[in-house]
Amino acid sequence: MSINPIVASFWAGHSGDLYVLRVIGPGICRESGRFENLLMDVEVRGPARLIIDLSECPRMDSTFAGAFLRLADRAEKSGFHVLISGAREQVHELLDTLCLDSFFEIVDAPNVGTLQSLDLEDRNMPREQIMELSLDGHERLAALNEANAKRFEALLATLRASIPGKVAGSD
Repeated sequence: MSINPIVASFWAGHSGDLYVLRVIGPGICRESGRFENLLMDVEVRGPARLIIDLSECPRMDSTFAGAFLRLADRAEKSGFHVLISGAREQVHELLDTLCLDSFFEIVDAPNVGTLQSLDLEDRNMPREQIMELSLDGHERLAALNEANAKRFEALLATLRASIPGKVAGSD
């Protein structure tokens, strides 16, 4: 008998130019491609504010967290604000440990009953593309500070070695 892995789901809604994307389940590597695609689908709609609701996300890994740095970069370039709500203790500790909490304002969870649900296509990415996103996210995390650089040194070497065209030790 096979055991089905826990799969995250996502919900998105909006009211005017306020958008909310809720992560329901673990924010882990295998879910990061789907999350990244949903983020980009919401971004093209032109939010002024995007709340990432983590109230139903029990845990998160560094690959999934890397999507937050790419999002922060795109938000800065596009001029919209990203806010985080509802991070549980384990997720909050990861965001704090990796120094990601300084990129986002923390707000109370929105009342999603007042939001109009968005019909977004939930689509994944090929494994190779997820690996490239993982490498990009970990390089961004490592560039934040020396503690992250040391934390991800071995993983970065492994990721670079596993992706064709990447050289171990290059940034």
